[in-house]
Amino acid sequence: MTGSPGSPGRAASTLAAQADALLSAAAFIEQAGMTGLTIAVGDDGIIILVPRTLPPAARITAVTALAAAIGAPAPACTTVGTWTQISATGRIGGHQARVTASIEPQGTAP
Repeated sequence: MTGSPGSPGRAASTLAAQADALLSAAAFIEQAGMTGLTIAVGDDGIIILVPRTLPPAARITAVTALAAAIGAPAPACTTVGTWTQISATGRIGGHQARVTASIEPQGTAP
């Protein structure tokens, strides 16, 4: 018997996939040797956020280094007004992974 989309079997399968993605991300972060990163795991994969406490140049460097480590092409920048997001998408342990950081105008970071 197969379950419907809202069935406990599907929920368990989704949870198992997310747990595997989280374990893969944690191992990757440990191997990368970077601290202060935030990891989120959802249905669409792994998201690694570079902290806003780093200076803008350091955030760009971190995203670029992590992008290379996950096999992503050079990070892309998206600018809206004075706010810029730099990000790249690759894979970690078979899961889609996105590394991202925001760059604010001078003087607006915490």
